[in-house]
Amino acid sequence: MMDQILDIVIVNWNSPILLESCIASIQRSNIIFPGKLIVVDNSDEKKSLDFNHSHQIIECIKPDKNLGFGGGCNLGAAQGQAEFILFLNPDIYFYPATLQKLIAFLTSKRLPENVGIVGVQLIGQDGLVQKNVARFPRFAHLFPRMLALDRAFPHIFPSHYDKTMPYDQNHIVDQVPGAFFLVRRTLFQQLGGFDERFFMYYEDVDFSYRASLSGWKTLYLAEIAVAHQGGGATESIIDKRLFYVLRSRVLYTKKHYGYIKSVLVMLGILLLEFWARCLRAIIHGSKSELYATIKAYAMFLHGLPELLRR
Repeated sequence: MMDQILDIVIVNWNSPILLESCIASIQRSNIIFPGKLIVVDNSDEKKSLDFNHSHQIIECIKPDKNLGFGGGCNLGAAQGQAEFILFLNPDIYFYPATLQKLIAFLTSKRLPENVGIVGVQLIGQDGLVQKNVARFPRFAHLFPRMLALDRAFPHIFPSHYDKTMPYDQNHIVDQVPGAFFLVRRTLFQQLGGFDERFFMYYEDVDFSYRASLSGWKTLYLAEIAVAHQGGGATESIIDKRLFYVLRSRVLYTKKHYGYIKSVLVMLGILLLEFWARCLRAIIHGSKSELYATIKAYAMFLHGLPELLRR
C-alpha cells in the first residue's frame, strides 16, 4: 500500500531553521507525503519544535540525551513500519518534484531486489553536483590521507571520494553520503540498524560496508536530486567535529581490521596527522584552526583508554 512505502527520519541537532526549511520543502512537494515523518531532536537548546502539520504525520521525539546520529536514526526508525526508511540531515532541501520522483521510483519495478541502500544527487549552494560518493576506507589508504597526500598527488594516492565517476548517471557504488540515506527496512532490521558506538561520522560507512558483506548493493540514483547545504550546526564546533572524525576512524579500523591496525591508525593520528594539521593551520595563518586542532586532539587523547576498550 502507498502509505507503507516510505518513512522519513530526520535527526536534528541545534538546527531549527534548517529543520523547518527541510520539512517545509517536503510539505511543498507535488504530492502529499504518503508516510510518517519522524524528527529526533538531539538538540541541547531548550527550544520547542513547532511545525505546520498540514498534510503531514509528524512525530517529534526528544531523547533524554544526545544519542548521536546513528542512535537518533535507530530511535526514529523504530517508530515506523514502511518498506523504506529515508534518513535525512536537516540541511537537505527537497525540490518540488523530488518526493514525487522518489515515490514513483520506489513503487516501480526498476529498483533491483539486491539494492538495499539508495542515494541521490546532492546539489551544493553553488548549484553544482557534490562529488561525494565514496569508496570504502582501505587500511593502506588511511596513512596517505592523514598527510593529505591524496589531495596533493591524486594520481598516486586514491581519494576517499570518487571524483571521476559520471555523476549524471546511475551507478552501483560502495557508499553514498549519510545526508540522504535511503534503506530497505528489511536490510535495516537484518543489520540491527546503525552501530551506536559511532556517535558521529562513519556510522553510514560502517552500515554500508556491513550491507555489502551481506550481499547488498548501494545505488547512486542520478535522476533524482536534492539541495544540500553541508556542515549544518557542526560548522560551529570544528574542534568537536574533528574529534569525532578521529575517534570514529579508530573505531572503524578496530571493528573491520582488528586491534593492532587500530593502534597503528591511532599512532598515525597522533604522530603524523596532528603535526600536519598544525602546520597547515600555521601556513593558513589561522589561529582558530590551530586552536581547534589542539583542542580536538586533547579530547582524543583523553578518550583513548575508553576508545581502545570498545
